[in-house]
Amino acid sequence: MEDRRPKLVILYATQTGNALDAAERVAREAERRGCPVMLLSIDEYDVSSLPHEGTIIFVVSTTGQGDTPDSMKVFWKFLLQRNLSKHWLEGVCYAVFGLGDSGYQKYNFVSKKLDKRLSDLGAMAIVEKGLGDDQHPSGYEAALDPWMSSLWIMLNQINDKFFPQGPDFLIPDMKLIDQPKIHITYHSVDKVDSQSSPNSDLKWIEMQIERARSMSPGKFTHDKTTPNCFLKLIQNQQLTRAECGKDVRHFEFEIVSSTIEYKVGDILEVLPSQNQAAVDSFIQRCNLDPDAFITVSSSLVY
Repeated sequence: MEDRRPKLVILYATQTGNALDAAERVAREAERRGCPVMLLSIDEYDVSSLPHEGTIIFVVSTTGQGDTPDSMKVFWKFLLQRNLSKHWLEGVCYAVFGLGDSGYQKYNFVSKKLDKRLSDLGAMAIVEKGLGDDQHPSGYEAALDPWMSSLWIMLNQINDKFFPQGPDFLIPDMKLIDQPKIHITYHSVDKVDSQSSPNSDLKWIEMQIERARSMSPGKFTHDKTTPNCFLKLIQNQQLTRAECGKDVRHFEFEIVSSTIEYKVGDILEVLPSQNQAAVDSFIQRCNLDPDAFITVSSSLVY
């Protein structure tokens, strides 16, 4: 029998993965209340379909100096079109949760802009926008929990078919544990399924793997004898409380060579390395093919 319950559409826009984590949390909590969910990255969604949605949830982060994540740029550009009338989203209900850092001047700028633009186009906010703050001792979760509590109550008032047994009913965790969220596929290099994993895709993956393998803790000059540059760690301060379950730190580095140039807003990318002997031991213990490719995709649960 076909499930006629409405699906809750959740779109996320993330730059570093935090908004995805938050969106998955919202999706899991909705599922625990018996609500079917469709979770999508915002660049996977056809923005022209927005007027046809009854209810839609946005979880978006702010990056840089108030910038939208890369995955949201096309979506946002579409919403800014002048030919969209103030009635374009009439009848659409929405909720926005933003992730940002109050240490920046344009704190949660993207979620605030999105909330205003959706309202300007005629959509109706279900709840007040939520603003997660990385500066809070508990991180964005401090704002996410109360925001979700209000969201479930208001969703139930708008359409009680979202939660057939009410917003307070919870499916036991054990009944959801056996439902996989991701699907892992192993591809042998000489037995590639051309339909699901084109050779061109695997070649790109192979290039990325080789790039990662070629990286070392220090960047060396052409003669391979001396490091090109090093940074000295001079401060390592934990910003979160030990009991909050999240370890956020403030690092300060001192440049000890003159080869590095940077501008305000530049990002330092830290690429961890693995002990090769430990990796080989793990591969042998799990009976894995070290030359195989692995693709990870979302399962059909959402």
